[in-house]
This record gives sequence, structure tokens and C-alpha cells, in this order.
Amino acid sequence: RSAMNSRELVKAAIEFQGPDRIPYSPWIDMPRFRRDRSAEDAEIVEQLMTEAPQDWIELWPAPIKEWRSVDGPRVDEWGVTWNDNYAVAHPLEDGWELMDEHPFPDPHSSGRFAHIQAELEGNEDKYRLGTVWCTLFERMWMLRSMGNLLRDQYRNRDQFVRLRDRILRFDMGVLEEWLRIGVDGVFFSDDWGTQDGLLINPTVWRELYKPCYEKLFGMVHEGGAHVWLHSCGDIMEIIPDLIDIGLDVLNPIQSRAMDVDELGRRFGGELCFFGGLDVQMTVPHGRPEDIDREVQHLVQVFGRYNGGYIGGTSHTILPDAPVENIKAVFEAFERHCGRP
Repeated sequence: RSAMNSRELVKAAIEFQGPDRIPYSPWIDMPRFRRDRSAEDAEIVEQLMTEAPQDWIELWPAPIKEWRSVDGPRVDEWGVTWNDNYAVAHPLEDGWELMDEHPFPDPHSSGRFAHIQAELEGNEDKYRLGTVWCTLFERMWMLRSMGNLLRDQYRNRDQFVRLRDRILRFDMGVLEEWLRIGVDGVFFSDDWGTQDGLLINPTVWRELYKPCYEKLFGMVHEGGAHVWLHSCGDIMEIIPDLIDIGLDVLNPIQSRAMDVDELGRRFGGELCFFGGLDVQMTVPHGRPEDIDREVQHLVQVFGRYNGGYIGGTSHTILPDAPVENIKAVFEAFERHCGRP
């Protein structure tokens, strides 16, 4: 297999230090798969996941208090109401005066990281990836609602900044905890793209959000860890900004929204790309040979810089994908991510 252990492989891929093989991890929505597909299909897919190399361990802070009904909605610790993975009610949407009364969670709550030590045991050889999910923009619109927040950027700038900075302080607290625990990387997430461009004006993004990411990314680097960011859609326009403030790994590379060859040409060797195998068309509707060809292409485009690629999908594989195609996904990564 490989002389490097998993942790060394992931680090080498990110730092362009010539990993013995390319680390990879396709994303599959297993709860939905179990719900919507036969037990037999679910078992086959779980087996594939078990056999694949698990090069990193994703660590998630525990929410401190959640209220949920048996089948219906749940309310998270931020006061946001969820129904089947969609935010359906936003605690600050009816007015800014609600913000002063609103109970913001404490990043340092004792229960938030209590389970992490146990998860790390026996995984010493794996790369440790701490998450700060829904980093800024997503958390803000969940609290205010998307329509409100997009208007707030222009009409209620003072209040907008107050809310943004509250969330930034929370994120910095979570980061302090991750760095104390000793993670190798921190995974942020904010979806900035649509299928055809940025969700907001890039000038506004640079003014209101970029300085916050710069602060967070700087903290991660000072703590000796890598910066990972999950951001869906076409974000081509701000990739130079993200590189400029220290992004190390970009995910999930939505290949139907951004051209893989252009990404490779412009940013290959400067950024480690994680993902890219198209789950909108290729995985659910293509043939196994299409999947193989696409993985080979991703490895050729991104992985030729003595590193610079981590194999994965352009988002989560949903239950509409045939089992033989999911098998083909794992086989293709195994085939092309072996020794280059």
C-alpha cells in the first residue's frame, strides 16, 4: 500500500510534498440511503465505505441543547427551526430588537468537546479535521432569513456587522478549542456560489466577509493547522481572494458550475482541491466508464503538482444513484488514486 500513514498522506497532498497515494473520500448520505433503498443495497454501500481507506477523521462539536419532536421539526441551539434538513423558521427574522434578548451559544461550553478524546483514541495515524460548519454567512441567514440578510448588507449595515461579529466571536472560541485539542486542519463551510456565479456582489463579499475569514484562517495557521473550506457552486471569482488569505483546501468543486480545466490552469499547485466527481449527472445517470474517466481526469488536472488533490465527490451521493455506479466510484478512486 504505502509507507506513509494516513495523516502523513493527507498532509503531503495539501503541502505538495508528494504523497505515496492520493487520499480520497466520496460523500454518501447514508441515513437517506437506508431510508429510501433496500437493506441489501444499503449494506453493499456500507461495505464499500468500510473497505475504503479512511485517511482522516472528521470531528464535530456537540450541540449543547436541542429540542426536537419525534417526527416533526427540531430547534437547534441557535434557536433555528429545522424540518428535514431545511431551516424553516429564523429567530431574528422579525426584527433586530430580538438580537439583544437572543441567547447566543457559548463556544466553550463544557459538553461541546467532551466526546472528542474518545473519538481520537485508536486513530493516532489519521489526519484530524475539526469542523466549524456554517461558519458565517450561513449562520447569519439561518438567524435572519436569506431575504432579510441580503437586504441587511445594504440597509442595516450597523446591525449586520453586530450580528456578524457575534458569530465571528463564537467561531473564534470554537477554533481555540480545536487548536487546544491539536487538530491538523479546520473545515469551514459557507455556500457562496450558485450554478452560475457568486450569490452576492464580490465587492460586498470582499468588504463584509473576507476580513472575517482572514482572521479565522490566520488563527488556524498560527496554530499550525491547515484551512479547509466547503463552498458550493461557482465561486471562481473569489478563489484568488481565498488563496490570498491562506486557504489550503477547497471543497467540493462543483464541476457542473466551474470548469475543472480552468480551475487547474489558474489555481493548480496553489490550492489543494478536494472533490469534483459530479453527483448531479455523472454518478446518478452516467455509466461506470464515465465515472472512471471523470476521476482519471480530476487526478490528471489537480494531482500533478506533487500533490494538490484529495479525491471526492462534488457533493453528497444521494439515493438516486444505482449501486453499480456507487461501486464504480470507489473502484475509480482506488484505481486512479493509487500510486500516480
